[in-house]
Amino acid sequence: MRALRFLALTIPSLFFLAQLSPAAESAREKITFAYAAISPSMAGVWMAKEIGAFEKYGLNAELVYISSGATAIQALVGGSVQAALGASNAVLAATLKGAPIIAAGSNTSRPGMQLWVQPEIQRAEQLQGKTLAITRFGSTSDFVTRLILRKLNLEGKTELRQFGGVVEADLGFRARQAEGRVSSQAPGPQAKMLVDAAELGIPFSMNLLAVSNDYLARSPQSVDAIVRAYIEGIAALKTRKAQALKLLEKYMGARGGSSEAHYEFVTRYLDSIPRVDPAAVDTVLEMVGAKGAAKAKLFDNAIVDRLAHEGFIDKLYKGAKP
Repeated sequence: MRALRFLALTIPSLFFLAQLSPAAESAREKITFAYAAISPSMAGVWMAKEIGAFEKYGLNAELVYISSGATAIQALVGGSVQAALGASNAVLAATLKGAPIIAAGSNTSRPGMQLWVQPEIQRAEQLQGKTLAITRFGSTSDFVTRLILRKLNLEGKTELRQFGGVVEADLGFRARQAEGRVSSQAPGPQAKMLVDAAELGIPFSMNLLAVSNDYLARSPQSVDAIVRAYIEGIAALKTRKAQALKLLEKYMGARGGSSEAHYEFVTRYLDSIPRVDPAAVDTVLEMVGAKGAAKAKLFDNAIVDRLAHEGFIDKLYKGAKP
């Protein structure tokens, strides 16, 4: 009899628990998050998904790869995605043209890319009249390539050729359809690094985390959750190396290169506090011919600043300095 009474009490509880998970799943807001490159610069978003950070903060996030920052931002403006991590120049250029979007975070404060050349190229001036591979016009690779060429006094003296995506641009370089390629990793086994953009002293955000103004006004708690999840993804990358290496192998497979090299990029360039640097915005504005434009409507660090002030980020690193 005691056993029967136990079952009578237990079975309804088990049934309730069985229904709880689907209910919790359906209660989460479904969002689509676009990332614009197969690059370790996107690893914070990948890790946030991998560790369940989006779900932790009430979101059911689907990640979609759109192989161009400009195209990813077009998807954001069109409403087919709720958040996008894409080329900073694409985000800011769209906003300057009236697109109703805003940057709520950043991933780097300096360009984590290098100018790679074919082995016979010894000096920067040898690139004059030569072809450099980029993904697409308006992409991060296009923009950083132009930044480097300006520093090298080669602006307007080379041809930039679009290949579509990072993998395609790497393949174009290997096929010797281009003498140079600006990338976050060597585009081929014979590639030689000529210039490290990070050493040129240029403040620059490679990608900005953007949302629409309407979505921010309508669902501020959802944007807060997106930023929280991204920050937690970055922290997990930096504090769980073994898991991070597996993640980088999984997502970077099509690109090639070693997981250790990709992880070095993560630890060297990805900011633990993903604040939009006004100086990095100035770099983009100058390059797009909008120097002096008002920055107030281009980005909003309110969420990142509040989370940092509340100690949210410190807790993720267990008190260690991020």
